[in-house]
Amino acid sequence: MIMDLKWRVFWLLAVFSPALLALAPRSSAQSGAQPGAQSGPVVWAVPALARVARDEAAGSQREMALWAARGEYESFQIVVRAPAGGLKNVNVAISDLMAQRGRITKASVMLYREHYVQITRGSPDRGGTNRPLGPGWYPDALIPFKTTSGEALRPAALRAVPFDLAPSTDQPIWIDVFVEHETLPGRYSGTVTVTSDEGNAAVSVVVNVWNFELPLHPSLLSAFNVSNDSSSNPRVFYGDEKQNQEMLLRHKIMPVYVDPRYEREFMQNYGLSIARIQYFQHASYGNCKQPPPPSVADLLALKAKHQPDLQLYLHLADEISDCPNIFPILKQWAQNGRQAGLITLLTAIPLPELRDDGSGSGRSVADIWDLLPRQFVSNAADVAAVVKKGDHIWSYTAIVQDNFSPKWEIDFRPINYRIFGFLNQSAGATGLLYWSVNSWAIGPTNDPWNNMTYIENGRPTPPGEGWLVYPGAQVGSEAFVPSMRLKWIRKSVEDFEYVEILKKLNRGDWALGLVKTVATDWAHWSQDPEAVESVRRQLGAEIDRLSSSQKTHDGPSPGKQR
Repeated sequence: MIMDLKWRVFWLLAVFSPALLALAPRSSAQSGAQPGAQSGPVVWAVPALARVARDEAAGSQREMALWAARGEYESFQIVVRAPAGGLKNVNVAISDLMAQRGRITKASVMLYREHYVQITRGSPDRGGTNRPLGPGWYPDALIPFKTTSGEALRPAALRAVPFDLAPSTDQPIWIDVFVEHETLPGRYSGTVTVTSDEGNAAVSVVVNVWNFELPLHPSLLSAFNVSNDSSSNPRVFYGDEKQNQEMLLRHKIMPVYVDPRYEREFMQNYGLSIARIQYFQHASYGNCKQPPPPSVADLLALKAKHQPDLQLYLHLADEISDCPNIFPILKQWAQNGRQAGLITLLTAIPLPELRDDGSGSGRSVADIWDLLPRQFVSNAADVAAVVKKGDHIWSYTAIVQDNFSPKWEIDFRPINYRIFGFLNQSAGATGLLYWSVNSWAIGPTNDPWNNMTYIENGRPTPPGEGWLVYPGAQVGSEAFVPSMRLKWIRKSVEDFEYVEILKKLNRGDWALGLVKTVATDWAHWSQDPEAVESVRRQLGAEIDRLSSSQKTHDGPSPGKQR
């Protein structure tokens, strides 16, 4: 009787189990069948430097492994693909990341839905080693799930979740993980879960936290301008708004201007290190007219409004290498600025005529020279001369002026943004400058969330030029909304920091040698994301080894976890 019962159970399971299983919803992560056969979402993970097309075939990676220091952001993406029947009411959530001795809480994680923008007119193709990808749909704008303080966004035209997904299409989700300064080293693991009316799926994430910390104040200084909308009525002064200044600082980028009322807060909480004292009319590209310099007394009065320990610079002029008629008056500007205790910054080639400010001190007109990548190449001897004197060199990019250097147009590969940190190290540059993060405000551009066309002098500029953020009103945010490209620039700032740390640990030569395998100079750099990431991880592993060894010799130190 017992044997007969066992056989009856066996045959019942054999007959009915396939039917029962067919009725149960299964996620793609749980099923081994082909994606087209699924009724629920297909979900996989991709690295931060990937761009996923709307119709890209489903991937197979179900776990994302990351490495990060304390005080560092690490990002990745998950992609949700709809089956043939589409998806309704899709949502995404991440768990706390747990380790044996602590956790990275959800409060330290930001999720965004990636918004696609259509490029109908691509960047000019100059041939060479760095060519644009051309027209098409690009994921770029990032719609946040919440505010940076964890609060709900206001109701608006665009929302992150929930969303519906058309049949056989992809929707990437961008995920930022910030490793708090109190986090203990270790392996932190968690889960990203996708839910929908048609079923659920999940991928796992592991963050390996190294035993060292990135400083609050980035070593790679910067000056990114926020443009105002002076055409609207009333005018919109985006550059004066605290939330926009803070948003850039959270991405380790210094806004050109910071309201003096917020300087101390920004210095203590977000690493503000340098700012422009005030805007003054000056010569610029195509305009070789330089007004008389502000007086020393006026500069001192302005300086007194700022925090005494914040570096302040006086921007002398912009792209005036072909304006020798104003070189004498630029020397007067430099002398007045220095008498007021200011740093002088000039966007120009360090020509011999500008390498003496006329004060008898032997100092150059500029303490900081801003150069295009092609000028590093064409004027290498001039650059070497001022670096030898102790001047600082910064880099910047604008439109498409050569066929070899990294470009910040949307239709160039993501590595164009990430590689700047390593290239600045190889070139001996210590800062980044950019003319605008929101060029859509100049004009202004109608519907910048769907129309990436900035018109200058009656002609459209290359797509994404001066355009690293989006207006927040369309997603219910008071602050700017970041692009994926701004995230890649932030990572380049952190890449730069790794080398700076190794210099202080007497491993600078080794670090620079490794960096130059992927970023030799502005004309020779790798477009392989995996090669660049491999260099970063080797740098991080070496810092971790040296830091752990040093702390072992010094004895254990108590740590705390927030």
